[in-house]
Amino acid sequence: MRYLLELNQQQEYGQIPVANENGKIRYIIEGNLNNPNHTLYLKTVNGTEIGRLYADGNGLISSFTIDVVNHSLVKVKHLNNNLANLFYITRLNYLVTGNIKNGRYKFLTGIKKIATVQTTMVKIGVVLTCKISRPEDVPFILLCATLFTQWHTTPLRLPTFPPIGPRYNVNFN
Repeated sequence: MRYLLELNQQQEYGQIPVANENGKIRYIIEGNLNNPNHTLYLKTVNGTEIGRLYADGNGLISSFTIDVVNHSLVKVKHLNNNLANLFYITRLNYLVTGNIKNGRYKFLTGIKKIATVQTTMVKIGVVLTCKISRPEDVPFILLCATLFTQWHTTPLRLPTFPPIGPRYNVNFN
């Protein structure tokens, strides 16, 4: 299964669509991680929440948790040493290898490849192409790929809903 996730600053719908290989929107990602206590939400097109990714560390090293419906919590761990820059997803035993900064990496369990992610820079932002082999891995891969992209690109602000900005006349009185 292949999913395309377009992250840009031009959409003001309060959501980022995730399309499948046929171009049909399958999921929506909302939220951002640029401040503490912010969360990414993965939802169906009907608005049903599938999972969320949130920061859970208050120290110098960021720690993140993924909470998917009907699954136990998993953590995103950063294993950094002189030889490699690796990420490990607990409980699922995913090892993320490749070059996250350049946007080409894969998710492995043992020696078996679970998914690949390729990041492409376009005029309007960043496009992630996620090739995922098993349907049960989709929420975890999409949320992790969005997290890794936010770590290694210009700070990305996913829109809020309802959109609030200078073009909207919002009266809070």
